[in-house]
Amino acid sequence: MLALLLQACNSNEKKVPAADTVTSKASAPLLNKTPIDFKGLYVFGNEVNTFQECANQKIFWVNDSLVDMRKPYEESDKFLSYPYESVYAEVKGYLSGKSSLGYASEYENVLVITEIIKIEPKNFRTDCYNYEFIALGNEPFWSLDIIPFEKRIVLKDVAEEKVMEFFYSPANISGGLYHYTATNPKNEKLEVLIRKEKCSDGMSDRKYNYSAEIRLNGKILKGCAIRKGEIFDDRP
Repeated sequence: MLALLLQACNSNEKKVPAADTVTSKASAPLLNKTPIDFKGLYVFGNEVNTFQECANQKIFWVNDSLVDMRKPYEESDKFLSYPYESVYAEVKGYLSGKSSLGYASEYENVLVITEIIKIEPKNFRTDCYNYEFIALGNEPFWSLDIIPFEKRIVLKDVAEEKVMEFFYSPANISGGLYHYTATNPKNEKLEVLIRKEKCSDGMSDRKYNYSAEIRLNGKILKGCAIRKGEIFDDRP
């Protein structure tokens, strides 16, 4: 009789889990799948599929199984593009929570895309593009983006139809002169001199607050520059 009573007690104890191991279905958060608007910078590449939201700079892994993001991404900025170059995107979607799968698990949340509103190359007007300076010139045409967030300086030489990436280092600043020096994996040295002075691009009525000079492999490129956050007369 004693043995039977003990067995019954043990059986009842097993049927009642500890309070800290129980999760009520009623208390679990409900997933809101109602699509809302997202604006930000999108990147696609080998083992990368991410969206950095403009509003708070948070980076999400992208689930684009409902809408293909790759094709419009590749079509948006392929001329003189470089690997993992971000583009500006406006989409509709919802956050599905943290994933436990592969590279997606490295991000706090997954953005499920349900609709593409637009995808286009970013420029100096793109609010969430955190460049330091954008320089540009003509005859020959070229542009240079200094991007501390991405730890790179990118020179696009339109005349020679090539893109060159350099490792970012902060500028030496003295008397309104920003002097950048950078190298690339080929050990080529880039010098960028940006001066605080009025500048005209020679082809439009835009008036810039900075001039720019690029020195690379014995070649000198001259133009104007835009500093992030500064207002200038950008009317064409």
